[in-house]
Amino acid sequence: MKTATRRFVRPEFMNHHQTLYAGYISEWVTEAAMIGVTEVLGRTDHVVLAAIREIRVTRSVLAGTILELRYAPVKFGTTSVEVQVEGMDFLTGEKYFAGSAVFVTVDDRGNKTPHGLKAGGRYGS
Repeated sequence: MKTATRRFVRPEFMNHHQTLYAGYISEWVTEAAMIGVTEVLGRTDHVVLAAIREIRVTRSVLAGTILELRYAPVKFGTTSVEVQVEGMDFLTGEKYFAGSAVFVTVDDRGNKTPHGLKAGGRYGS
């Protein structure tokens, strides 16, 4: 997995239980996955989010934690790319959450269009 970004978890990101609000986790997973799909496709235009797959939180994130979000492309369709993301403690490497996002390539009218990646290529499975 490659590092997409790091986030310092500030007190204003906490929910009523004083743990990281799930909305931020979802946003950050999507952002890290977009960075991953951009590396794979080499562009950001004509790439849209199609789905966020199950995000599983395995450990509560507290204020003051520095999260490292890492990504790996895991599945390729004709028009789609799925990118797995993990959020872990920057200092200890302990995993807090994992999920994935699926992106599709579209034409100027928003219709799905093949991305042109070859199976078995640099990122293919």
